[in-house]
Amino acid sequence: MRQLGRTLRAFVFVGGWALVLGMSSCGGGGGGGGGAVFPIAAVGTPPPPSDTPAAPPSPPPPPPAEPVDPPPATSRVVSDSIASAKTGASYPLDIYLPASYDGSSTRYPIIYAMDGDAIFNPPGTRFSNFKDILESRGTQAILVGIGGTSRREQDYTLPGARAYHDFLTQELVPFIEAKYRVDTGRRMLTGLSLSGSMAGIALFLEGAAGSLTFSHFLSFEGAYSYQGPEYENLEQQMHDALNGRPLPATLILTRCSDPVECNSGPVDSIFRRLQGRVYQGLTVEETTYSTTHTATDIPSFTDSVAKLLP
Repeated sequence: MRQLGRTLRAFVFVGGWALVLGMSSCGGGGGGGGGAVFPIAAVGTPPPPSDTPAAPPSPPPPPPAEPVDPPPATSRVVSDSIASAKTGASYPLDIYLPASYDGSSTRYPIIYAMDGDAIFNPPGTRFSNFKDILESRGTQAILVGIGGTSRREQDYTLPGARAYHDFLTQELVPFIEAKYRVDTGRRMLTGLSLSGSMAGIALFLEGAAGSLTFSHFLSFEGAYSYQGPEYENLEQQMHDALNGRPLPATLILTRCSDPVECNSGPVDSIFRRLQGRVYQGLTVEETTYSTTHTATDIPSFTDSVAKLLP
């Protein structure tokens, strides 16, 4: 049996080699020595069908958005109030900021308008009328309307005018200018009638003290006769205190021409008095309008702004 097994294994071995040699000799015609046989992949055979539908083609990218211009800058009005320890009263405030204010770091000239809530030329208040003038001209300035018109006979006449001036210079100006960018070399104070003469009194008080808070004093139709001789006494005190030293300020006096309704005489009197003093550095101008007493306010302010803030 062992012998038979060896015989079978030998047969299988020899037969296997015979098969291999037979395949090697079938390489075909020319060239000697046919090589090994390798499986050949099918070419161009389509992939098997799939149950998943094909994705739709991607849409083209949207065109670039058109640039959008930012909204134009606009002016604004801020309402505020201040309580004064000097006068014991509270004053409503309206602050106009020009359109260019919020987008810049510029310091702006500032106009402090007394009687800001008074309606001298309806329908607007003195503040709103002045605001409209600034906007129509494109004037880049801050406007502060100081309310409290009901106290005008107390605040704008002596002796109460001294406390009111302290309020303006020691309380209001620091209060406003801590909040807004102001060109401190161009502070203007304006008033009409009683507040107009208050603008003149402010100049006399500051000149006598030797320290100017305001650079320009705009006194429209000032009621100087209502003050009696006291405003003349203040001017004399200013003259004596300065003693020839310069007074770098501008006083604009305006009046209407009617000798009965208007303060034309008292305004002209103060104009001539100051001209005769020949204050070094002080500019004094007088303009007369063919208007009524309160109507003088609008052209006076318009012309002053055109001259001082072109």
